[in-house]
Amino acid sequence: MYLRNAMLTQILWWGGTLLLCLLLLRGVQAKWLFRFPLFYAYSSFVLLETLSLFVSYRIAPHHYAQLYWTCRFVALALGSMVLFEIYRIALQAYPGTARVARNLLFFVFALAFAKVLVNYSNGSLWWPAKTYQELERNLRAVQAFALVALIVVIVAYAIPRDRHLKGILAGYGLFVASSVVDLSLLSKLGSSFQGVHVYIQQLSYDLVLCLWIFALWSPVAEPSHSPSPLELAANHPALVTHARRKLEEIQLGLPGGARR
Repeated sequence: MYLRNAMLTQILWWGGTLLLCLLLLRGVQAKWLFRFPLFYAYSSFVLLETLSLFVSYRIAPHHYAQLYWTCRFVALALGSMVLFEIYRIALQAYPGTARVARNLLFFVFALAFAKVLVNYSNGSLWWPAKTYQELERNLRAVQAFALVALIVVIVAYAIPRDRHLKGILAGYGLFVASSVVDLSLLSKLGSSFQGVHVYIQQLSYDLVLCLWIFALWSPVAEPSHSPSPLELAANHPALVTHARRKLEEIQLGLPGGARR
């Protein structure tokens, strides 16, 4: 039974690592790193975290715990920044609204971090696992409400969104929803749910990576551009000449037009 669980853990872990590499390679190849810099920065850090923890576990296991919790807190902060990028791209046609929304999100996230730091400084939370668990639970709740609010705004105002944005939004929403359910069960069931929690967390992230790869694999079609009358005129000199002649004829037909 132990060997079977260990093998399943390795399959999920290595499968997620390969999916993450594929996601980053496709982003580099298609040059989408410049369009979604925070998203790919977070993905790159997760890959770096995974490889660093693997090397630390093999070579320096006495430093593994410290490195693990440091990486977890940094990954949680970077993962929250992906939500800012989703808001920026979804509301790029409304820069004022996007700026207000980002400022509000930043303020709420700062409150969540401050609350945990105050609890830790007062001695109510002494262990990194408990500190991280409370911080993640608070941030996931904020992220869930922020995503619901954004989806309501997008649907209510019929804001256009392309395949890439919809894929990132859907994957991030799935990740946040599964995390909220998982953390809620963990807080209620305690250590008896810890073993299942590890599998749910890794499996849900692998599914999110599959969704992101599917959404970001194909390029987005450029929006069709309807030329304006001025552009048509500039590209067709004959049209300009014909229009000028018609205007002259109309002018000559008006009273007093011959004197001008």
